[in-house]
Amino acid sequence: MLAFRACLGQFATGVTVVTCSGADGHPCGITVNSFSSVSLEPPLVLWNIAKSSNSLRDFLNTKDFAIHILTDDQMELALQFAKSDHTLFENIEFRKSDADVPILPGCLAVFECSTHQVHDAGDHHIIVGHVDRFSWDRAGPLLFFSGHYRQMGEPTD
Repeated sequence: MLAFRACLGQFATGVTVVTCSGADGHPCGITVNSFSSVSLEPPLVLWNIAKSSNSLRDFLNTKDFAIHILTDDQMELALQFAKSDHTLFENIEFRKSDADVPILPGCLAVFECSTHQVHDAGDHHIIVGHVDRFSWDRAGPLLFFSGHYRQMGEPTD
């Protein structure tokens, strides 16, 4: 299992933080590198959440969530939301969307989504979101490769 995980780590990915509002209204967030586009028409994206995640119930029971693609200067944000505790939003700046979802500022891109489908997949669930709104900026992306966060450098056109 460890060798398989190490082999998967040879694929460089972007780093995202996915957020939602929990059942009792508390903000939830998790660092995710399993983000992918699915379809342009309709606009669909997906991400995976481990069945062992402390936030699993909140994400499975929410209608709305946001996926934030992090810039290369947001590694601390990635580390913060990779923790498994319920104080993730302490000292974190955010605003609430019209759907009451926490939106983090300064990200490379943000996709505000509604849950389209959830698929059971081994030790994870695949969550497919319909993109309702999106925004983006120009910056270098934060990457994850071989178990470490990396910076790519200057953005290109």
